[in-house]
Amino acid sequence: ADVADVLVVGGGVAGAALACALRARDATKDLRVVVVDGGDAQRAPKRDDAIDARCVALTPRSRAFLAHECGGAWDEIERAGRARAFDAMQAWDGVGGGHATYDARELGAASLGTVAENRVVLWALERAGERLGVERVARARVTATKTPEEDASGTPARATVVVEDAGKGGKATTTRDRGAGGGEASERTMEIDARLIVAADGPKSATRTAAGIKVGGWGYGQRAVVGTVRTDRAHSTAWQRFLPTGPIALLPIGDGTYSNVVWTTTPSEAKRLAEDASDAEFAQAVHDALQGQGAYKSQYQEDFNRFATLRFVEDVANQVFKPLACAARTTMSKVVGVPAIEGADEAARLDFAPPFRYPPDVLPAGEGTKRGSFPLSTHHATRLIKPRLALIGDAAHVVHPLGGQGLNLGLRDAELLANAIADARALGQDIGSVNALNPYARASVAANAPMMAALDGLQKLFANDTYPVALARSLGLAAVNATGPVRRKIAWYAMGGA
Repeated sequence: ADVADVLVVGGGVAGAALACALRARDATKDLRVVVVDGGDAQRAPKRDDAIDARCVALTPRSRAFLAHECGGAWDEIERAGRARAFDAMQAWDGVGGGHATYDARELGAASLGTVAENRVVLWALERAGERLGVERVARARVTATKTPEEDASGTPARATVVVEDAGKGGKATTTRDRGAGGGEASERTMEIDARLIVAADGPKSATRTAAGIKVGGWGYGQRAVVGTVRTDRAHSTAWQRFLPTGPIALLPIGDGTYSNVVWTTTPSEAKRLAEDASDAEFAQAVHDALQGQGAYKSQYQEDFNRFATLRFVEDVANQVFKPLACAARTTMSKVVGVPAIEGADEAARLDFAPPFRYPPDVLPAGEGTKRGSFPLSTHHATRLIKPRLALIGDAAHVVHPLGGQGLNLGLRDAELLANAIADARALGQDIGSVNALNPYARASVAANAPMMAALDGLQKLFANDTYPVALARSLGLAAVNATGPVRRKIAWYAMGGA
């Protein structure tokens, strides 16, 4: 059998980031890290490529991890010129009308996050991995894994890997030559012994199942539609309207005139939007859903023009209570546990209630763009580690996409597991032992469980469209919007500050 120190099953963003982080750190750079990936290497992006429907909103914490701990992967993303930072976010109730606005200036930050295509992030990590010496076995799948039930020093885990050979050239698509096959495309089997196997193979993880680890959770009976549209003006705001069937989000990408759409809705509506509608029909539906028009009018508010009185009251309150907000901000900041930000823009820092802003008009993105949908659920593995095994990313937990946190939680796992392995090396521990992996499991649950609970709670809260609940929601949003320290605390948490 071949031998590796760390075998990562799954070449997605979380697995690739972990591999890069291990090879980039002084304490772990001598480890042999092998990634088994079911696909081919990502093609280098071009500036004129159509925007891909699968995008991610990276928090500043995730961005810093990619920049400083993954061999400069973030530099590759920036050079591709296709990512877009957003410096504001507005969320509002599509039934009751209440809203909350978050601004990076209130935290003294340049942005709240950055939207990038999933494939560009993955390409950047693959490039960084090549420079760092990560060995990638492409077009391969793990068909069996065997991990010991108890810690036993010197007893490795074993994975059976089936590799599809490249064909005429005869070489398997690996970064280390492991032999040649025949002239025609074929499969061959290899065994890899590893001190640690990392399951990063997605929500239906075969590695997790083979280890006998169960998951607890539930489905929402909804699907998320993803696609690309254009807007009538460039913008740098993340817009999210909560409809009774689920939230719709509009996220800027590229030069800001393109936007990624993530729309949670019913399975039948998802099919219509993702498969049956034309590009023009999809763009019109997104426009109507954000503007509260057509089929997406609230039964209590016909359109945004009917919110004029509410907006006027908010503006008056903003001016009347701004001196009070100024006087109380230090005390309130201490209560909610956020520091007073020095040097932040005065108007933003002291704004009592940021006014509602209208989202841009939505237009078709043009030829070459694609749409898709996927089912929504939330689940968490009953355990994240066993001897010689650790779960990260979607193999460990899946969350509702309304906060755009799924991939960020996976990157957090990669960071925490890399920390645990580096600490184990420093202490002379076996990196695959339970003692070495326990700190990762504790830190991951502590970081991810509250976010999972919050997202699930928000999904259930906004799924109820009865008027008393909608009114209470809107009052709650207005209260958040009117309290600067609370806004900052929520934004700080969403940015990965927890």
